[in-house]
Amino acid sequence: MIFIIIAFVILALLPPIVMKLFPPADLLMRIILAVMIFATVRGHLGSNTLTIIISAVLIYLLVIKHPYITASLYVFFYVLLAYNFLSVIVWGIGTKMGRHG
Repeated sequence: MIFIIIAFVILALLPPIVMKLFPPADLLMRIILAVMIFATVRGHLGSNTLTIIISAVLIYLLVIKHPYITASLYVFFYVLLAYNFLSVIVWGIGTKMGRHG
């Protein structure tokens, strides 16, 4: 259990370290975060002026003011989502094949 906690801490610390050491990675992560925020807001509100205003505020707060925290959370939750998706696939395969024994 302690190894999982250590792995999650390392996973949360890795994006800011990479972003500090490699400026192209910093720029790329900021672009990905900005596009993700805009796409999410546009998906919820549609294409209108309010979408642009809310996206601009969120991009300013999350991508410009606090990029390292946002990048850490994004990578952390992305890995958790991928892990949970994989566990659902494994569970589905297990129930499809049935139990032999």
